[in-house]
Amino acid sequence: MSLFARKICRNDFYDFFGYTNFMKLDRFIINQRTALCALLAFSGAFCGFLQSSINLPAAAFFVFAPMLYALTEACSAKNFLVRYACFFLPYYLIQLSFLLTVWKLEPLPKWAAVPLAVLACLALTLWESGLMLAAVCLFIPFRRRIDDGILRTFILSFLICTGEWLQEAVPFLAFPWSGVWLTVTDSPLLLRSAAAGNCRLTSFIILAANGLLAQCIFSRKKIPALLALAALQISNISCCAYSLKKTESLISTDGESLTVMCAQDSVQGEEKSKRKAFDSAVSYLNILNDGWKWGTDLVLLPETAVPADFDDELTEFRLLSDFARSKGCTVVTGSFFLDGGKDYNALLAFTPDGEVTAPYLKQVLVPFGEKIPLASLWGAHTMCECNDPAYTKPLETGENTVGAVICVESVFSDLVKAQTRQGAQFLCVSTNDSWFGKSSAREQHYRHCIMRAVENNCYLLRAGNCGISAVISPTGEQLSAKTDSCKGVVCGEIKLSE
Repeated sequence: MSLFARKICRNDFYDFFGYTNFMKLDRFIINQRTALCALLAFSGAFCGFLQSSINLPAAAFFVFAPMLYALTEACSAKNFLVRYACFFLPYYLIQLSFLLTVWKLEPLPKWAAVPLAVLACLALTLWESGLMLAAVCLFIPFRRRIDDGILRTFILSFLICTGEWLQEAVPFLAFPWSGVWLTVTDSPLLLRSAAAGNCRLTSFIILAANGLLAQCIFSRKKIPALLALAALQISNISCCAYSLKKTESLISTDGESLTVMCAQDSVQGEEKSKRKAFDSAVSYLNILNDGWKWGTDLVLLPETAVPADFDDELTEFRLLSDFARSKGCTVVTGSFFLDGGKDYNALLAFTPDGEVTAPYLKQVLVPFGEKIPLASLWGAHTMCECNDPAYTKPLETGENTVGAVICVESVFSDLVKAQTRQGAQFLCVSTNDSWFGKSSAREQHYRHCIMRAVENNCYLLRAGNCGISAVISPTGEQLSAKTDSCKGVVCGEIKLSE
């Protein structure tokens, strides 16, 4: 329509309804759009808090409803993108705000480190939002061709789960820190759907339930939406309850078990980086001796508990070897490992006879924290990622096969599952969360470990410098946990997975 024709139509509209009434209608529409954008922004921020710091599993089944309905009912591509941005930008920004604490670790003055931390937080927010949009924008052509709200809900839920997968699978700067399933990690019942596939199946069920709830409230076809919602929830809860009961029955039966201990120290970020390896080893041995229980089969220490390149001639490593021999236990500890001139973050196991096994070398490093992108261009020292199958398989102690996971690797579902596929009988997550400070990232990082135990249907041990250290069952139950940042140990008994 030409500009002249639009002016004629507009004038005819004014003549029919009156100029005052038209302006009121125009303001009403604008106010409605503003209110919807505000609701989506609030909903996105609240969902971000639920995934990072608030434990309200039941809330997961209605807090995503405004976003699902707003996107399924978007009338144009522009309208869809605006609504998407209103929800997902606050959603990711809240969860990634912990990056603001990174400035304390940078060897830069405050005036330079703080802006860089803010920039990193905003850049990663845009990156995560962009990866999700790459999947979700495929919904736009479906929206134009499909009128059924229920079908649109299932398609959009699937695409959001695809976006979560893309954040893990993208070859550059993969960082699957966020996931809808994080809202239900405090409920073993609601987590059980992940045991049938992975965390993204749980995300799909939560999103679909939210979308169907919105259809029940706002759409004209309320009865079909209500029936679909009831069928989804009844089948989900029934299957989860059956699976949970069956798993609890299996782990309660007789089987080979281990008595385990996870230790944590209380040395914060920068202080830890300045600590000598010998002092760190002695500190952990004191912690273990103070909390020791005879009969313990395996001890797990945090990431880089001994911050030195492994050498069996070094005193700090000989102390751990002597401890394992004297106590008759296996000691799994974090350290560094030098191979071919390259430095790696590693996990080592000292067996009860004092010998050390072949190490596990970390496959995924924290950008700017452990590795500097393009560091070779200016000759800067940086850690290396390992892709050698000989050093990325589970640790073999002679008696057990230990699934090895270091720090940020615990947020990568497929990477952890590769450990159990290669025969790991239980998982050990060794991490250093001291640099998170008092942010919500410590809790959110821990929630990933709960899901990894459920996905892999095996026990998981977690030792974190400054916490959180825990023993988690295959159902996601926290059998023993130390959530403060003080030094100490957590103990428990686990069953080996076949």
